[in-house]
Amino acid sequence: MSEHSTDQLAALVAGRRQCLLQMRDLSRKQSELIATGQMDPLLRLLAAKQQLLTALQTMERNLAPYHDQDPEQRIWTSPEARAQCTRQAADCKRLLEEIMQLEKQNEQQITLRRDEVASQLQTVHSASVARGAYQAQQVSTPRAWSRTASPSATSTTVSQPSEATATGKGLDFQR
Repeated sequence: MSEHSTDQLAALVAGRRQCLLQMRDLSRKQSELIATGQMDPLLRLLAAKQQLLTALQTMERNLAPYHDQDPEQRIWTSPEARAQCTRQAADCKRLLEEIMQLEKQNEQQITLRRDEVASQLQTVHSASVARGAYQAQQVSTPRAWSRTASPSATSTTVSQPSEATATGKGLDFQR
């Protein structure tokens, strides 16, 4: 194992740690955006996280050959360099666990938010259906019918004038 190889390993672990720190910070910000319902900034944040995930995948591919090596066989420039890399690797593990926990919480939070919005939409839809039914009933019931009695009660009969009325008898024309 060459020195260059352990220097490269240390650089990859340091890069992974930086990437995970940024991911953790974005995951925390994601929680805030979900809680406040800010969907446009949330979508931009998720796009930034996707770029970090792509970078992290590249780092993981570059780290893959080191997983097969015996750490005791690596030649380090100094014991301090090895200790620093070990600390950073442990920090990466801790950060990854924290990110996974944040992601789980964010998923639960966004699911809850989605269910709340779905419930609100259902309420609005139900109110709209009720309003439509009420309006349909109002259209089928003319206003005149709703204010007066039935048509049979409103009809009038015309009687023939009586003889007194026709001849003028019974009317007082005196002054």
